[in-house]
Amino acid sequence: MRDALSSLAERILRDQASLSERARETRAGRPELIASVVPVEISLSVCAVDGGLFAYRLHGHDVVAARSVAVNFIYQDSRLESFDYYPSRSPDMSLSVESALDEHEANVFRSLTRLGSELSCAIEALKSYSPALMLMDGSLWTVPSDRPAQDSRLAPLYGEVVELYKELYSACGDKGTLLCGVIKDSRSRKLASSMGFSCSDTVLCSHMLKKAERTAVFPYFEDKQKEPAGFWEKLRVFYMKPSENDLPLRVEFIGEEGDVSRVSSLIFSLSSISESFAYPAILIEADMRAAMDRNEAEGLQADIRALEMRPLRRNSRPFR
Repeated sequence: MRDALSSLAERILRDQASLSERARETRAGRPELIASVVPVEISLSVCAVDGGLFAYRLHGHDVVAARSVAVNFIYQDSRLESFDYYPSRSPDMSLSVESALDEHEANVFRSLTRLGSELSCAIEALKSYSPALMLMDGSLWTVPSDRPAQDSRLAPLYGEVVELYKELYSACGDKGTLLCGVIKDSRSRKLASSMGFSCSDTVLCSHMLKKAERTAVFPYFEDKQKEPAGFWEKLRVFYMKPSENDLPLRVEFIGEEGDVSRVSSLIFSLSSISESFAYPAILIEADMRAAMDRNEAEGLQADIRALEMRPLRRNSRPFR
């Protein structure tokens, strides 16, 4: 096993060295792909939303407990002046249940439930705070794995999530709020594939970008994709490296190409808190408030058992 692990490590190192060299060549041959990011002083209201999820399967039913928290930070001269939480610092969980789902549908159900919770929270927080900048933990649109089949019983739930996206886009437009999605571990390959690389965009950009640099902005949707008309034409993407020792961030935003300088400067300035973990501090706070800890999960399971319903045998196995 040790020899196999050594061989694996050598292969990974060779692949990384080759990728790094090709990325440097691409950078040198296509300088238009790279732009510098200039930090800015922040004096505005920033709101961030994240959600937590607990899933439990009981007698053919998928039970999902979800909660989302919005955190609002008010900065003055890049210093935190005040903060608030919506609906509270530690809100109650909401329960959803579906039955007779296969494994793929169960995963879709969990994801759509979480998205619905986060989007609803963002819409209400927008009404309460009217922030200049709204940050979502994750993408500003559904990923392919979130989309059920057209004849699936989850299709109406997917439609509800799409309508919530539309409502959030419109509300941000009405209030003049800049809407951004920040993804720290993206597996998208669109940018890398367009340049002939067989890796994720994040891995490529980790070799191609230096600290305080970003890629050129590109549209979220390809021309061949037929998404509903509206804000989708203004959904744009770029990658940015706020720290030398952490992976780049994928940033999505609603706006024009010319807005990328302002967006990148704001996200960079909010993220440059650590050389080893580059992520907006306000999104870290939202994640900590929304996440369900072990005690809460165990308490929820105990409440379910208190209903005098025996758990499935695979969850009560007396041995490993």
